Amino acid sequence: MFRKITILVFFILLYTLVQAQTKPQNTTIGNIQGIVYELTEEDKEAFIVDATVRLLNPSDSMVVATTSSNKQGHFLFSSVKPSNYILSVAYLGYTTIFKKISEDQFKEKQVDLGKIQIDISSLELPEVSVTGKVPDIVVKEDTVEYNASAYKLGQNAVAEDLLKRLLGAEVDVNGTIKIAGKEVKQVLVDGKEFFGKDVTMATKNIQTNIIDKVQVIDKKTDTAIKTGVDEGEKETIINLAIKPGMNKGWIGNAGVGAGALIDNPTNEPARYSGNLMLSRFVDGDNISLTFNSNNVNNSFFSDGGSFSSGGGFGGVMMLMGPSSSGRGGISTSSSAGLNISKSQKDKFKVGGSVSYGYTDQDSKNKSFRQNILIDSVSYREAISSNKSYSNRLSINGYVDYQLDTLNSISIQTTLTYRDANSHNKSYQSTLAGDADSTRVNQSESSTINQTGSWNLSATATYSRKFTKKGRQFSVVAGTNINNSNNDGTNRSLSEFFLQPERNLYLDQEIENNTSSNSFNFRISHVEPVWTEKNTIQMFYSIDNNQTTNIKETYDYDPATETYSILNPNYSKSLDNNFINQRAGIAFNSNQSKYSYNIGFNIIPSYTKSKTFIKNGNSEGNDSILNNIDGRDVMNYSPQSRFTYRFNKTTSMSFNYTGNTRQPSVEQLDPTVNNTNPLSIRSGNPYLLPSFTNSFRLNFNNYKQEQQQYLNASLNFSFTQNEIIYFTDYEGSTGIQYSKPINENGSWNSSANIMYGRPLDKKKRLKINNNVNFNYSNRIGYMMVNQHSERNVSGTMNIGEYLSLSFNKDKFYGQISGNINYSKTSNSLENQKGRESTNFGLSYNNTISLPKDWSFSTDISYRGNRGLSAGYNTDEVMWNMEISKQFLKKKQASIRLKWNDILQETASITRNVSASYIEDIEYNALSSYFLVSFSYRINQMGGGKKTTTLIRQQ
Repeated sequence: MFRKITILVFFILLYTLVQAQTKPQNTTIGNIQGIVYELTEEDKEAFIVDATVRLLNPSDSMVVATTSSNKQGHFLFSSVKPSNYILSVAYLGYTTIFKKISEDQFKEKQVDLGKIQIDISSLELPEVSVTGKVPDIVVKEDTVEYNASAYKLGQNAVAEDLLKRLLGAEVDVNGTIKIAGKEVKQVLVDGKEFFGKDVTMATKNIQTNIIDKVQVIDKKTDTAIKTGVDEGEKETIINLAIKPGMNKGWIGNAGVGAGALIDNPTNEPARYSGNLMLSRFVDGDNISLTFNSNNVNNSFFSDGGSFSSGGGFGGVMMLMGPSSSGRGGISTSSSAGLNISKSQKDKFKVGGSVSYGYTDQDSKNKSFRQNILIDSVSYREAISSNKSYSNRLSINGYVDYQLDTLNSISIQTTLTYRDANSHNKSYQSTLAGDADSTRVNQSESSTINQTGSWNLSATATYSRKFTKKGRQFSVVAGTNINNSNNDGTNRSLSEFFLQPERNLYLDQEIENNTSSNSFNFRISHVEPVWTEKNTIQMFYSIDNNQTTNIKETYDYDPATETYSILNPNYSKSLDNNFINQRAGIAFNSNQSKYSYNIGFNIIPSYTKSKTFIKNGNSEGNDSILNNIDGRDVMNYSPQSRFTYRFNKTTSMSFNYTGNTRQPSVEQLDPTVNNTNPLSIRSGNPYLLPSFTNSFRLNFNNYKQEQQQYLNASLNFSFTQNEIIYFTDYEGSTGIQYSKPINENGSWNSSANIMYGRPLDKKKRLKINNNVNFNYSNRIGYMMVNQHSERNVSGTMNIGEYLSLSFNKDKFYGQISGNINYSKTSNSLENQKGRESTNFGLSYNNTISLPKDWSFSTDISYRGNRGLSAGYNTDEVMWNMEISKQFLKKKQASIRLKWNDILQETASITRNVSASYIEDIEYNALSSYFLVSFSYRINQMGGGKKTTTLIRQQ
């Protein structure tokens, strides 16, 4: 408590000191606003979007401020010092307008220039179109902008297909997008939210024929934008900018397809796919309806990992993921959603969405693990199958309200409900490390789980600006409520061949209920010092999370034929209270050639846990196992960020951040997890939060005329109190026991260079190259002479990706190759290193044929070397599609898609940790064909004449 009071007093005193040092300011500040428009041929007023509006000094014509008009033609200069000015309004192809503004007009503090009409320049002939080569990529300070027209795609292509061709972009089989290795957290449509944070709803539904640009933005967090306090954390988002003239009217597409597996010995059902998307745009407002259903492994919604088909192997490094032919498992999914966004002259914005998703997942996998040991326990074989069903309903809403020119408030809420059912069957066996691979144990289990959960989160932000430019005060408050109820059964038989008396049969029912309530509060202030380009940022925040996990396990009672015997060994419950505070101060300077930020944060945290058995003594009388006194941890985090701009397209930046992470409920819960009797896990209520220090050096250069792009980065991070798993083995039975502990000594370093440029004068042939290097130092424990000893494993990864693409008229083709080499070494003696290599070669093309036919194909080869016996496979994947457009406006099409023509689908993953290496093979969707029909609706523009200019770059 003393630390909490000290930090709060420190923040208040610092805030008071800065306010006392601030000189009184002239409060006679005004605003200048107006609306830019043109008259159409029908004598109707049409707003001009993105007109350049400048405020000039009348004595020397120097620019005082610059802004642009929004979608309603409105522009605003806020906090303007009263004086004489000249206002200029310019737009390409239109006559520039000048207006005088006198100091007397500021008497009312609001200079309203009303409507300003601009006309097409008389120097332009009506029928002349201005054309020019539009560059594929335009690089700005925090934005990389790709022109969609530079990429030839099929008529039915969606945003995800376009993203797969962008330089530095990766889209995995689950729809997760990474740009230069950073995961994309949100996809906007024309700057507006589209189904909240759900990435795939936009990428799998928005068709490329309406996309003008794909803007990849490293933006500040929402908190930093609304509060003005920039702690250096940025998130990568994508904005799909709609083509000019297509922001008013209806647009949509509908399609249906049917097909079958090529080889179907088990009589699998027919393949099908259906989709519908309908959107209405009105001056930036939007309403969209989507529906999708298929059984060809296409998921049209995100679920935060809930529907992941992977094997759940956490804390490991994936060296080769599932092939692009299909993720692990075969899924049937359906989704429906409604998204609405509305704004009123940038003063009031409201929006929200409702979405529903269903999935039916059938997953099978087999694995082979090499435990890094010296004694007898060294290998593990496993086979499992899982059948799961999930339903999810999500409701999102937001309100942004500009109370006046200085005050604003925003509210965001999300409500999610999910229920799921799963049935898992597994077989596992442990083999000794002798020459005969003697079988030590084996286990068979069957588990059934029914889960219902809901989550409610809400955040409210109040922000106030002041007449002194740059000064800002804000308050943020939020809450998050989670509740999950899980009922299940566990039936398993474990046999121990060296000690048969230890054989174990379990027949249990399990009730597991978790509730989590968190609250966060943040107050911040930004104060300009000396000039408006320099600011001091101060903030204080507190987060409180209280979690209760109640677990009751009942054994079967043959006498009553019910599950009524409470088993205390598997019924340990947990209460946990976690408080995290942050108080910080930073100095920020933003100059024309450089900017920097230097600050310091104090991060105290408090954890208190209690372990008990509900009704352990008697009904209504719990038994307390552990009641740990509260523990305080203090972290100190300096922060620094520096960016130097050599010119508009070349910059170098350095960034340091420090972040704390609290243990999860499962990691704190000492309850024994006996789902797998051969690999028993338990939590550790004494865990401390981990703290990661991250450093990044980045160089970015883009030569627009040559369309040459270079990005190089160096990264280094190390973690204090890292949470790893301590593993112990029982030699006579082969049972593996593991629990999380805190360790120091883990670090990771990486380097990446991306380079791309055209190879010919017409910029049709382009080369893209991506080289990456990674070395990680990991801490783990392994058995040496019947005791677990600390091992440090160093893993090196080197990767190279090279591609050549050619684009001319109706042809687009790309050939690419990649190779990845990995080597792992260990600090313990007699522990051999492990090496593996995966490599690939691929080709894809799209051809527009006469009479509205189009043809596309992709073929890829992938190989693995250095994996376990039976996993060093070679795979050749060949997919093909042919389509035909018809009807008057070519709005209808029919296509034939043939997936995996050679029937060589494979899905293999390698996981590496400090104590084991594991190879896993998943089941995947095999070769199939699909015949589909689609129809596009396009009534954009609303009948209004639009002016489209392709600007010379």
